[in-house]
Amino acid sequence: MKYFWTRFLPSYPKVLLYMLQDTEYKLGRYLRWYHRVSDFRRVMKRRTLDMTNKVRLLLGALCVLAFLVALVVGTMTYWAIATETFELLFISASLLLVSPFILAYGIVAPLFLGWLLIQKPREKMIIATAQKILNQHSAQRIAIVGSFGKTTAKEMLRSVLGEGLRVAATPGNMNTAIGISRFARTLQGNEDVLIFELGEEKVGDVRRLSRLVRPDVAVMTGINEAHLSSFGSLENTVGTIFEIEEFVSPQHLYKNAESPLVKRHKNKSKLWFSKKAAGEWRVSHVSTSIEGTTFNMKRKKDSMQIQTGLIGEHIVGVTAAVAALAHSLGVSVADIERGMRKVRPFEHRMDPRPMHGAWIIDDTYNGNSQGVAAGLAFLKKSGARRRVYVTPGLVEQGSKTQEVHEEIGARIASSVDVVVLMQNSVTEYIKAGLKKRNFKGKLLEVSDPLQFYTNLDQFVAAGDIVLMQNDWTDNYQ
Repeated sequence: MKYFWTRFLPSYPKVLLYMLQDTEYKLGRYLRWYHRVSDFRRVMKRRTLDMTNKVRLLLGALCVLAFLVALVVGTMTYWAIATETFELLFISASLLLVSPFILAYGIVAPLFLGWLLIQKPREKMIIATAQKILNQHSAQRIAIVGSFGKTTAKEMLRSVLGEGLRVAATPGNMNTAIGISRFARTLQGNEDVLIFELGEEKVGDVRRLSRLVRPDVAVMTGINEAHLSSFGSLENTVGTIFEIEEFVSPQHLYKNAESPLVKRHKNKSKLWFSKKAAGEWRVSHVSTSIEGTTFNMKRKKDSMQIQTGLIGEHIVGVTAAVAALAHSLGVSVADIERGMRKVRPFEHRMDPRPMHGAWIIDDTYNGNSQGVAAGLAFLKKSGARRRVYVTPGLVEQGSKTQEVHEEIGARIASSVDVVVLMQNSVTEYIKAGLKKRNFKGKLLEVSDPLQFYTNLDQFVAAGDIVLMQNDWTDNYQ
């Protein structure tokens, strides 16, 4: 109750709208965040409210609601004093105290009505139009599914297939039904290959998206605890991602052999990929450094020399799968090799940049345990003068939050010289993992991540490699 008064600040309505916007107007996430907050002065830390037309309309609705509450409170107070009705005065005071909650919950009503009466019918129309476009399109369709690595696989495919074919791929993280539908409306109609990233957050998502795109080939990048809080269990996560098998035959489904949850599921596919092979192609002579990754691929009399700007051994398997898939679609070895050489690290995904003689590896988009393990493995073998690891931990790990973060702490202990933890709800779990493995390096805890990142140049020294993994938006603090 210490900061209850912050709910009466003039900025409170905009803070509520910021919370809605930052959670992408998903009411469950918004309400969970609202219930966690005690001091509403400390909500907008990473960015500010984007005053879109939707926000302006909602702000107007909040202002009307606040005016109505104030009018009722004022009227009741007036009559209570005029008639000396103290019961009415008590009710008026109580209403004033709960008015911030009336605003916080009341804004849900116009948002829901807007979704029901405007957004839902409009999205239904957009999806129906996209379905017609895709049904009439003759292109080969590739779907990318999995808990992690989908965008990396998609962008590699776009680069490599684009050397010999006309290719279109869903941009960015446009992996929902409405996002894919908007992408479909941009197609020219003469594409040879369409690449779709299929997102998943609840049971049935992959099935629904597959019905929309009707994939011919698919790549399963791997499965882990991502979105466990929304799925409820790992079994639900695995079952949802494996819904792709209803649409793609075993002969056209590439699966990650290095993902235990994929391997453990009953499988018919022979198109496994790992750092050792991709289908019938054997992988050898793997080398990875801050400049990129190279390896050879061989199948009977065919061979390829793969060179890419991506870093880390964890990228070898999916890179080999992309090369094998491209070859199966008729892309020449020369075009595959040329396309691979053009692949550079993707923004915020193991993306290295120099700083004062040190290297900063930006992996802040990473939000999964496999990515953490891969990043730490690279850092451990890097040969840096000082190996520095920066992380807030992972989000949406559900019931496995403590277990996952203690394991992360244990991995960190044997891999780095300095660990920087952004203070939040999982920090103590990571520290417990460090303690179990008797971490002897330097531990720093940071309460203001933005200040740390802003002054990073003052923290590093020549010869350092600093790996920054994951970043929490305000709603996860």
